[in-house]
Amino acid sequence: MLDIDNQKISKSFAHTDVVVILLLGLCVLLLTAYLDLFETVLSFMQTHEKWELDEIFILSLYFSIALAFFSFRRWREAKNEIGKRIELEKQLIHAVHEAEHANQAKSEFLANMSHEIRTPLNSIIGFSDLLLEEIFGSLNEEQTRHVRNISSSGKHLLELINQILDIAKVESGQMKLNRETFRVADTLEEVKTVLYPLASKKNIKLTFTSDDGATEINADKLKLKQIIFNLASNAIKFTPENGRVDIGMMISDGMLTVMVADTGIGIKKSEQDDIFEPFKQAGQMSNKEYQGTGLGLSIVREFVELHKGRIWVESDPGIGSTFIFEIPVHSEE
Repeated sequence: MLDIDNQKISKSFAHTDVVVILLLGLCVLLLTAYLDLFETVLSFMQTHEKWELDEIFILSLYFSIALAFFSFRRWREAKNEIGKRIELEKQLIHAVHEAEHANQAKSEFLANMSHEIRTPLNSIIGFSDLLLEEIFGSLNEEQTRHVRNISSSGKHLLELINQILDIAKVESGQMKLNRETFRVADTLEEVKTVLYPLASKKNIKLTFTSDDGATEINADKLKLKQIIFNLASNAIKFTPENGRVDIGMMISDGMLTVMVADTGIGIKKSEQDDIFEPFKQAGQMSNKEYQGTGLGLSIVREFVELHKGRIWVESDPGIGSTFIFEIPVHSEE
């Protein structure tokens, strides 16, 4: 970085320049007075007589020396400034590389820890579910409530860990697409099975529409299901009771387009870009009433972009939101 000492040196050189120029100017004035140059110039202007060459030479020499001095100083200052900027750029590039390396190491660590973190948590969830099924004996009401809390909290924590690991894998470059050819309609049916219970709890009307031409695509089936599920479950979460969520699909010009519309709380225009960033939630979405990590939409965007697609949102506060994404029907790889 540019330090204070360098700035002080530059100021010192500047002060020295001013002093040297003033002294040089004083010497020229004394020389001019000594040679009576003022009177010579005035006499020349009055009589149009030829000016003597020695006075012209002295005057020209002064201006040449002054111009050369100024040019050299400016060249040296420019050279020093360029050198400082080059050094600053090197330091910035080095800092960026260090930050990228640290972020890469963090992402690789999280991605490699997936098995170690998930295994004990799955055991907790599995054994608590076995207790709820009363395989090892009956439970009283209080015991059942506590075990159910263990199970639900464990599943919530597992969902959070899975989302963090998904983000870490994407950032570390370990997230790959497992492409296959499949029917979009089949994927939609599988998502319906999971979404209907969520919607029925809030008496939300859930509708599905699919273009007849939406037959087969080449994509990562599991990730496509997760994209649709994340968008639809978010829509259900942020839609009040007795609301409506519509999911539609169509294929046109080699692109699969999926739309998830709701009659929920909506999102302000100024916040619509932030909701796709990790751990960020817009406005009322961050309310404790709506549980969430702020990772769902970030994962959706990453998965869509892995498919060489794009996602955006159209929303009005108090009216609802429509999330739209599109991906190529056929692999571009």
